[in-house]
Amino acid sequence: MSELVKNLSEQRARAWEQAKNLLDHASNEARDLSAEEGAEFDRINADLDATDQRIKSILDAEKRNADIEESRSRLGVAASLSAPEIANNEPTDDDTVRRLMSGEIRSARFEKRAITKSSSGGSVPTSVYDRIVEHLVMANVVRDVATVVTTNGGETLNVPTSTAFSTASIVGEAAQASTSDPTLATRALGAYKYVVLVQLSNELAQDGAVDVGGFLARQAGTAIGVATRGHMTTGDGSSKPTGIVTSSTAGVTGAAATSGAFTGDNLIDLRYSVGSAYTSQPGVGWMMNNTAMSAARKLKGSTNDHYLFAPGLNGDPDQLLGFPVYLNDSMASPAVAAKSVLFGHLPSYFIREASGLTVDVSDDFAFDYSVRTFRVTMRTDGLLVDQTGAVKHFVGGAAS
Repeated sequence: MSELVKNLSEQRARAWEQAKNLLDHASNEARDLSAEEGAEFDRINADLDATDQRIKSILDAEKRNADIEESRSRLGVAASLSAPEIANNEPTDDDTVRRLMSGEIRSARFEKRAITKSSSGGSVPTSVYDRIVEHLVMANVVRDVATVVTTNGGETLNVPTSTAFSTASIVGEAAQASTSDPTLATRALGAYKYVVLVQLSNELAQDGAVDVGGFLARQAGTAIGVATRGHMTTGDGSSKPTGIVTSSTAGVTGAAATSGAFTGDNLIDLRYSVGSAYTSQPGVGWMMNNTAMSAARKLKGSTNDHYLFAPGLNGDPDQLLGFPVYLNDSMASPAVAAKSVLFGHLPSYFIREASGLTVDVSDDFAFDYSVRTFRVTMRTDGLLVDQTGAVKHFVGGAAS
């Protein structure tokens, strides 16, 4: 890990100490933050978020560089060689994109492939699919924490789950034991088709210096990511995925006096409303939007003076009550009847992706504008498979 990341993490920790001092000063005087203090607190929060994004960008770049060097090292080639040179004439995803650009082919499918084989028997990363998915994950945090299942076809995928477990009992000597079968159910995942049109001028399309694959990845990944994030957060399952909020179970309802807002005790109660069978597993965390996160940063537990929030270090997510927080812009802000906070085993949400990504190109769609149109298609669906308490929500209480 670079020294810069460590310095930025320390800078972030110092900024959080400044924010706590503001809150503590107002708390000691039994008052809310003044207008000036509130503006300063908001500025510090913005700095916290900006520094966090900078740390993540640096770590992502370091990981990409490390992956490239690892591939080159395995192949025993000089660092100056590029992936197409290493592959020694075997078509790469970028080769396929160039063929789309030149008109040699009109359609191509990019599937999830961790590696491609080179002539020397080594392997190098593929490009377009992974780059689109990278931007998709950046725009859709639900996909980042969910369990992702990929299939070749788009037929309905039934995921088995148990809604009640077998039970044991004491049986006397020579007595008959009673049967106790688990209660099983299935959750069905379809494959809704998401399509985005990306246009590029013919002049740029013919310019060999333009990274067309990277351009496609950014535009298509972000567009599909934003669309799927909304549906996979609050979708009602009608001609769209069922969102994780929609399928979550009730955990805590706020007091009427708070008019939709949550308290520190509400968050503590929500954390402990999820059973230890779930919280002992990897992948447990919180999900909320920036407005809710700003409110959560100000909260302390009622029985002590410790803040519930702790900033993440070295690119790790921020934490509430010792569990990571994932920010999701598609979550509702705290309000009456709004499900503004989730907590639980987030990988219990399953995302199904079918048949990879399909890219089609047309010179005729916008012929009069002299642009080339790319159509990127992804077939996907999402559902909280375990709906027996794996993920629970806080809902704002009605105003008194």
